[in-house]
Amino acid sequence: MSDAFVLNAQSLTEFQACRRRFLLSAEWRPVLWRPKSLFDACLRRGILDLSSGANPDAVVGEARAQFMQVAADPGLDTQGDTYQLAKDYVAMLSTVLLSVARLTLLTLKPLPEFMPTSRVGWRFTAHRDDSGTLHRWVTVDRWDADELTRAMHGWHVIGDIVMARMPLELHIIEIGQTRGGRRAVAWARGWRHPTMPNLRMRFRRTDGQDFTGWKPVYLADMPGGDEAAHTWTEQMWREGAAEPLMHHVTVECPLDSVCENIVAQVLGEAARMRETWAERGSAPWSALPMSRPSCDQFVPCPFQNVCYSERVVAVEDIGGYQRRKELVCA
Repeated sequence: MSDAFVLNAQSLTEFQACRRRFLLSAEWRPVLWRPKSLFDACLRRGILDLSSGANPDAVVGEARAQFMQVAADPGLDTQGDTYQLAKDYVAMLSTVLLSVARLTLLTLKPLPEFMPTSRVGWRFTAHRDDSGTLHRWVTVDRWDADELTRAMHGWHVIGDIVMARMPLELHIIEIGQTRGGRRAVAWARGWRHPTMPNLRMRFRRTDGQDFTGWKPVYLADMPGGDEAAHTWTEQMWREGAAEPLMHHVTVECPLDSVCENIVAQVLGEAARMRETWAERGSAPWSALPMSRPSCDQFVPCPFQNVCYSERVVAVEDIGGYQRRKELVCA
């Protein structure tokens, strides 16, 4: 068991996209957090706590505090008014978690590492309920057919399914885009009539029109703290503005023959990953060719400062990265 090479969906994805990144991210992580990555981490932790019966207000308070603490130190990897953006993300944590608390949540538990062979282990990123269904929560700017295809094809979904031989419930939350430095989604933004400010704020118009000409109102700018978040969330549900931003897709487990084929593919890649990892002394990340098409995907690679340096340098000399306490590759 101690000689086993343990991988997961993220390390496999990075290896297939760029072997440099695979080696770098196994030992190093960026000091600064991308706002959405931090949001996702706080949200998933909060949902796990909610599934165990924790008090929603306590869960929201913990998630908000965790986000703001990290946003303050070490900080966020973003441009513009970092503090304002952080407040919008914290506001979304409040309304999203309060909304998730309204759903029927089954108790979720982590799965132990699965050993498809004595030399390879798989570490799950999804959690399972007592009925034998996996659950994975993700956030996207906008949910559409393309996002569904990307999710269904990715290792985070199919990898966990074939290793556990269980169906997976994919939970998707739309969180909109950042426009003008603010989050453009009902979780964080509402609208007020430009000439009748005494009218209540709105999220959806009954006439089906958009809010062109109306003034945006942001939860992060409103007084009232927890009470304001509860009032905001209640109105979102009353207007039917929350449900369209939450989606649930069941992904069935494929036939055994398909699962076995996919597991064989993973084992083949695991052998190559293990070889790359073992040879890093004589063939370090800098000796591997750059996978340039992978540098600037939807989320740019966090190691661009390393790879695009004018000369080969040690990661610790660049700044902005810290060595992981535990290697990703066991």
